[in-house]
Amino acid sequence: MAYVVNYSVDLETIPDQARQEIGRTMQQISEAVTTVPAASPFWSSMKESLLQIDVEGWRVVYRIDVARQQIDVVELHQLHK
Repeated sequence: MAYVVNYSVDLETIPDQARQEIGRTMQQISEAVTTVPAASPFWSSMKESLLQIDVEGWRVVYRIDVARQQIDVVELHQLHK
């Protein structure tokens, strides 16, 4: 079962195309983490880690909450060229 994606940021200010792509990307990540074995060292490194991915000109910062099986998007910044 995929992790739930929780957005602690305001998505309303983001253009529709970027918002949709961010949603698709985070959903793909939520599905991918379910394939990581519970005994993997990946999980111990995730306890305090922030991750980031750039999508459609926006930097998405998130953390994985294993106990809640949730991905929390905690920051969102437009990238400047």
